[in-house]
Amino acid sequence: MNVVLSIDAIRPPLAGIGRYAWELASRLPQQPGIDVVRYLSDGRWVSLPDPDMEHAVSEESAAASFSAESAMNFKGRLRKRLEQIPNNVRKRFGQVPLVAQAYSKLMPLLASKSLARMENGIFHGPNYFVPKTHLPCAVTIHDLSVYRYPQWHPRARVERMHIAVPEAIERASVILAISESTRMDILEKFKIPAERVQVTLLGVDQVYHPRSPEQLLPVLSRFGLTHNAYSFFVSSIEPRKNLLNLLAAYRCLPNAVRERWPLVLAGGGGWQSEEIHEDMQRAMREGWLKYLGFVNQSDLPALYAGARLFTYPSWYEGFGLPIAEAMASGVPVLTANCSSMPEVAGGAAMLVEPGDVNAIRDGLLQALEDISWREIAIQRGLQRARELSWDACVKQTVSAYYAASRK
Repeated sequence: MNVVLSIDAIRPPLAGIGRYAWELASRLPQQPGIDVVRYLSDGRWVSLPDPDMEHAVSEESAAASFSAESAMNFKGRLRKRLEQIPNNVRKRFGQVPLVAQAYSKLMPLLASKSLARMENGIFHGPNYFVPKTHLPCAVTIHDLSVYRYPQWHPRARVERMHIAVPEAIERASVILAISESTRMDILEKFKIPAERVQVTLLGVDQVYHPRSPEQLLPVLSRFGLTHNAYSFFVSSIEPRKNLLNLLAAYRCLPNAVRERWPLVLAGGGGWQSEEIHEDMQRAMREGWLKYLGFVNQSDLPALYAGARLFTYPSWYEGFGLPIAEAMASGVPVLTANCSSMPEVAGGAAMLVEPGDVNAIRDGLLQALEDISWREIAIQRGLQRARELSWDACVKQTVSAYYAASRK
């Protein structure tokens, strides 16, 4: 079987959808029955990049199955110009509706043109996108937050996704959901036959595992942290992650608990994060919060494994990969009792109502202090994490490819 995989999402730093796309891209060529894997990014044929590199590298035009048309040349010049703009300015530029609309129209045309000369194979869009093509297609839908909670996204993204997602679902022979929760959301929203949607749970990288205090010392000391002496949260700082309620709940803990186990946050600023950052500044002045900002991917395994507790009471997740990474690291988890999070936790986590500050506070207190619960949660978490592997995810994906090719 020949596979064309879209890898637009593989941009450093790898996280979320980018990590998922990278695991597929790097593991698919080794799967039985997969003859050739080719990669498409922004409508171009590309080689698979090193995950630490800035961009994928274009294939030699003579070896590629398309010619460099004038539209492609224009797009390449535009990319180079944009890369000279500071990241924060470029991000805001990409949220302008007119720019988003132009991008959403140009990229499908380029992708369709690149695929036109392929005689056989299957196309997989791991990031909601399927172009017009004669090939059978698979698409991965990670969540439907742009439908359920549009206020958490830039307007340009909502408008773009409200076009792209229905098109992808209509064009795809098989739809992959990263959790049963997401699968049910898709079926409820789009009223399609249940057999068209298959679940391929995400996996946990083997770099996440328990570590001794001595192994953790080099990384933790750089951040001014001590093993087993902090609660941890990692993700983009944005409303969907429910940080305002987490901060309010932590503020309600006894002073002695906050002093012994302060809250440590890691992650870059996301959409509509101004109010959250203001509350974080207040908590830092009060002395019980440490904000690390964005941290390198290589430091995360130690930051997870060194924590007393991982906190993740998000409002909504398509999967919630940090939950699995924390469990694999041998750390108890507190998370929300909604969407996919109980499914991912698999009975190993402390589940709380995300809208109830008192419930979050009580859950934090028990998860930090109850030794019996902690021991059980650690062992159950390690077992659950072992059940979530990227190899299993990729094998299930290949099975979905065969199902799509038969339709």
